[in-house]
Amino acid sequence: MEKEKDSDKKSPVFEAKHKRSLLVRVLEDIIAIACTIILWFFIVITLYNKLYVNANDNQTNFFIIMALVCVAVVVIMVIWQFYNWFLFHDKKRRKEFPQQSLAEVGELYGISKDNMERLQQIRNVAVVEFRNHRYYYCIDGETPIEIGMLRKK
Repeated sequence: MEKEKDSDKKSPVFEAKHKRSLLVRVLEDIIAIACTIILWFFIVITLYNKLYVNANDNQTNFFIIMALVCVAVVVIMVIWQFYNWFLFHDKKRRKEFPQQSLAEVGELYGISKDNMERLQQIRNVAVVEFRNHRYYYCIDGETPIEIGMLRKK
């Protein structure tokens, strides 16, 4: 009997978009792109008319103020990014967690270090089951491992 390839196995993740017809998906994409283009044309034509065709002093002042506000927002964002870089650029605390031992991880879940090592060595899926008011990792052909953290009281 041939072994199954990894690509032949069905994924446990259900992709809803693959269940719809290709024609429906293509039509949705075309409609979305067409509506986006129409809206951009509307915005550009409206701005052109307001700025150059029907412009008066009040509108010109309004757009100058809006431009200054946009520039101020960009400057504040750049300053904030520089501040974060200056404060955290050499520290790993914002990028990754420190390595934890199996005993520490097992303590979080209420599982012994030996059972954590068993869980790391399995090649199959460990199914979580609820029995006798407790949750267990069940591995084919092995004794179940109780998840102490999920114990009902």
